Amino acid sequence: MLEFRLGVEHFPRWLSGKLRHKENRLQKASFITLTLARFGTQREAGQLTPHGDDPIFAGIGTDSRAAGTWVAPGTSVPSKTAYKFGAIALHRDKESADSYYDARDKIFTWLADAKEVWSAVLRPIRHVGEVDFLDPVNPGLIYDCPAEAVPPGPLVVITTAGFVREGDWKERALDFSNGVTAVRIAMTGMPGLHSQQSFSLEGRDGFTVTIWKDFASVRDFAYGPGVHKDYHLRQRAGGFADRTSFTRCVVERSEGIWHGSEPFENLI
Repeated sequence: MLEFRLGVEHFPRWLSGKLRHKENRLQKASFITLTLARFGTQREAGQLTPHGDDPIFAGIGTDSRAAGTWVAPGTSVPSKTAYKFGAIALHRDKESADSYYDARDKIFTWLADAKEVWSAVLRPIRHVGEVDFLDPVNPGLIYDCPAEAVPPGPLVVITTAGFVREGDWKERALDFSNGVTAVRIAMTGMPGLHSQQSFSLEGRDGFTVTIWKDFASVRDFAYGPGVHKDYHLRQRAGGFADRTSFTRCVVERSEGIWHGSEPFENLI
């Protein structure tokens, strides 16, 4: 999916290009924990309380686009104020992911006032592209997940996009942002889609989360005729985002309410 948010880095494009084609030797993740939260009024995200089995990466994204606050007034910097937030953490193994998931009430104490909260342990089964979560100097693959056949049932898709802060990046980022808005509008009411959200992360690539009934629903929207396919082809042609990624995940565990229900109750 090309529903991305802005991410930046402070290296010249020629240097970043050389660096990101080197192998990223950092240990990659095998599991993800994800928590989505919605509040009744606009606010900034709270803090992450340290946990004994810390993940190899953790961040809280802001869906300021859905709040109409996605750029802070008078700047090109994404706002930190929103109704919805997405907390993502990467883990080396399932034991670490389960431990973090089980401790989420202590890690995210500020979510006690949220109207809705949904959390999940995800296992990536397909991952392509470049992401700066583990190494902002040398973006690359971040999940250790040999491609496998897509199992039946619901899927969570996570995408990312990032820009090198140089030259015409602001113009390209604005152009990309307009594309994001178009894609989000086009997704409304798509068969098999439970929900869509896009999050900006301070100092890292932005990410999106979409929840789907099954692989066929993902495939039909992503690669069928329409806005998303058009922007996908633009990205492949170059001159859009400097890097993107796509990750398809199965759900190992989940709990909570999102958009009025447990997501998979209405999808299965």
